[in-house]
Amino acid sequence: MANKFRIDPAKESDWDWIAQGQAEIVWIRLGPECQQEVSRQAIDRSVAWQLERMRGDTGFPSKAFVARVEDGSTAGFVLVAKTHNDATGQLEASLLSQYVSEPYRGQGLGHRLMEAAEDWARQQGLPRIALSVGVLNTLGQKLYESLGYHVETLRMSKKLDEREPDAPPFAND
Repeated sequence: MANKFRIDPAKESDWDWIAQGQAEIVWIRLGPECQQEVSRQAIDRSVAWQLERMRGDTGFPSKAFVARVEDGSTAGFVLVAKTHNDATGQLEASLLSQYVSEPYRGQGLGHRLMEAAEDWARQQGLPRIALSVGVLNTLGQKLYESLGYHVETLRMSKKLDEREPDAPPFAND
């Protein structure tokens, strides 16, 4: 039997759970080579800093939505923001992150969370929404393609030199 989900704006009490899911997403996105260079604790600190910044007055306009099962337990979240396109400078929505807990995957929840993000973007008067997805996240890629998203840019990286493991992620900021 499929679960029924309710999607609402995040509450203050949701943010610790969102941070845990976001840290899991970031860790997986890193890939094995980068995972050897940084600890989970460093990722946790980085995620906490990013979420604090996103939620603060100096951040960009953003919204978090949380999916709940009928019993009230959390099942997933999506983070979306009003940003400027790097190439054109035009305002658009950026899907910052989407997460569905393991027991609720494959039940259409990712699709529903994307609809919530897109609805928010439309309400903001934004003409486009963009996202990044990990190269190894084939399930995410299939979901986004099924919703009409297409590849515009591929992000590539190259390691230039050694640095101390677990150096603060934003030491020069």
